[in-house]
Amino acid sequence: MLIKKKLIINTAVTITSMLAMLFLMNFSASSAQQKILLSQNTSKIEAGVLRLMLHEKNFLVHKKSIYEEQFYDQVTILKLRIKKLKQDLKDINISSLETITLSQNLTNYERFFSKVVDTQKRIGFDPQDGLYGELGSAANNVEEAIGDSFMFLKMMLEVRSSEKKYLLLFDDKHITKFNDNFNKLHSSVKKSFLVRSQKELILDALEVYKAIFLSLVNELQRLGHHYDQGFQKTMNQNAIEFQLNLMRLVKQSNKASSEYMSKIMQITYILFILALLISILTGWALSRNIISAISHIKNSIIKVSHSNDLTIVVSTKSKDEFSDMAEAFNYMISNFQSLLTSIKKSEASSEKVPEVFEEGSFWGDFILEDIPENDKKY
Repeated sequence: MLIKKKLIINTAVTITSMLAMLFLMNFSASSAQQKILLSQNTSKIEAGVLRLMLHEKNFLVHKKSIYEEQFYDQVTILKLRIKKLKQDLKDINISSLETITLSQNLTNYERFFSKVVDTQKRIGFDPQDGLYGELGSAANNVEEAIGDSFMFLKMMLEVRSSEKKYLLLFDDKHITKFNDNFNKLHSSVKKSFLVRSQKELILDALEVYKAIFLSLVNELQRLGHHYDQGFQKTMNQNAIEFQLNLMRLVKQSNKASSEYMSKIMQITYILFILALLISILTGWALSRNIISAISHIKNSIIKVSHSNDLTIVVSTKSKDEFSDMAEAFNYMISNFQSLLTSIKKSEASSEKVPEVFEEGSFWGDFILEDIPENDKKY
């Protein structure tokens, strides 16, 4: 292999190693960024849950539609963040099953909040709204129907007193008291000597009043007098379950993401070391090959220069520029050998010419005959 190709290979290996290291650095940074985004998203979900519960409590306390709207807006935001959390967990190969449970908890929480809202709307946001307003109108109709009958008005006040105590204290014993007072009033009107039309008017008004009151009681009981009763209880249970599942998810995702980052760092270090070793070993092998060839040729030249031994032959196993140099060196030495041989032969020939002339042999005469006349003078 040519030295040029060896150098190109060494450069390519070095560049590849550097690119691999750059890729590993970017991958590690990207993984770390994913972990940061995952933590930020879970923190936003936790904060969103707290806002959701705040909107719920504000609605129950203040009974205003604005808090209902804020609740549903926050639910939409949370659903999007849970969906993103699910995708983020998948991106780093972490199980996202908990996010499915979390979505179900949020859906259940939203569903029971809707029931609470619908029930509260039927009950009424204020004394003039819903069943509250209908109850007040029905009570006024009864009182108008009774007219100037002082005894019936007094009994009606006792009925309304039981009604107010129940709506204030939410104690079921006042329902019983209401029924007792109502039955007394109803029976007294029925047995009275009032004209038939007025009696029927009062009794009809009383039936409407009682029906509305019982409907109001039923709705209030469905809603729940306190946070641990009715729809409020179920809603709060779902909210607590949602929080607990979120805490478990955050804990598991933090643990899993930490383990994932640890594995990524281990892989990064291993691949970094491998890339570094490959680069070093490749450079060392190629440089050793080149240096050994240079040293071999250099040592041969030094040996020839010191010993004047022209029988030395440089041999190389590689097929590169050093092989060409070795062949050229061997050819040069061979030429030197041929030249020296020629010189020795010439020297030997020049020593034999005088001997031929001294013997006066046939060869001497023959040689002299061939010499021009002008040269014979000398």
